[in-house]
Amino acid sequence: MIASGDHRSSVQELSNNTTMSSGDDPVQALVDEMTNQGHPLRVLEAGAGSRSHIRLGANTQLVGIDICQEQLDNNHGLQEKILGDIQTYPLTPSSFDIIFCWDVLEHLKHPEHALDNFLGAIRPGGLMVMGAPAVNSVKGMITKYTPHWFHVFVYRHLLRNKNAGKPGHVPFPTFLRYSMSPRSLRSFAREHGLVIEYFDEYEEKVQVRIKKKHWSINLAYVVIGPLVKVASFGYINPEITDFTIVLRKPESKTLAPVASKDLLQQV
Repeated sequence: MIASGDHRSSVQELSNNTTMSSGDDPVQALVDEMTNQGHPLRVLEAGAGSRSHIRLGANTQLVGIDICQEQLDNNHGLQEKILGDIQTYPLTPSSFDIIFCWDVLEHLKHPEHALDNFLGAIRPGGLMVMGAPAVNSVKGMITKYTPHWFHVFVYRHLLRNKNAGKPGHVPFPTFLRYSMSPRSLRSFAREHGLVIEYFDEYEEKVQVRIKKKHWSINLAYVVIGPLVKVASFGYINPEITDFTIVLRKPESKTLAPVASKDLLQQV
């Protein structure tokens, strides 16, 4: 646990590209540090339709914000519900101990506005926990540069989701702006003196299942994947799909040390 005025200078960094879930143990451990402090916590679920699945203590007030009333209504774990856009809604400054944002940033036209909103709303010492598709992946690039009807086709025919594309059901329109890429989030942390407590890139289970089920797709990844990585000078990584990052807002007014320059330049 980080005491007041004490900041970690190192980054818990994983680069194993293994199949993981966004709510893996290292993230839970960081949240447990907060919940075990004994005082009440106020937690924001930013994009209330995407549950974080992180365990929270009983002494926690869970607030949800979403632009869709239906998504808010379906989230029965919320004590407070806000109908609003996380890019523009005036969140009360320094009012949350933890902000969760899972699989939401990629759907925003201006994710940098949401990040600024989170930064103002998080209390000193608080955590910003975010997970999203990595734009620097094959999945990310395909998603970014293909139309929404193609996303619906994939969900219906590859993922067998009969409700795909219907109101209130995935997939939702996706922008995947470069301002929410891992590189940009590292720069955001550096510019605002945030501590990168945890970062990981991994291959999601859905892609693993699709590759196992469809030999042609798996072959394409095996053959084309390395060529894409070389052609993009290593920027596009076919072995990853998503990332998780946890940022902590320092308790002191001085800028906290973040990752080294070399690490921050990595994608």
